[in-house]
Amino acid sequence: MSCERMERAVKYCGGCNPRFDRVAAAASLGFAGAPSARPGVPCGTLLVVCGCTARCADLSGLEADRILLVSTPEEAKRARAAQNKTV
Repeated sequence: MSCERMERAVKYCGGCNPRFDRVAAAASLGFAGAPSARPGVPCGTLLVVCGCTARCADLSGLEADRILLVSTPEEAKRARAAQNKTV
């Protein structure tokens, strides 16, 4: 068992929809430069960014206290608004 823990991490889907800029969505939520989530390494907040509503990102083995799932620009906008309310 690892003692390693990340405060924030990001997981992207396979990227079959080029119309949704997943990296820009992550950056707009404060996850620019966040490390990629790794199985078996827990994190405080995991941002899962999918390019469409199929939400195909594989979350197997990922551990997080809080998971934010974004799959459309509208969801990213709502997530930003929610973050602003909790700050």
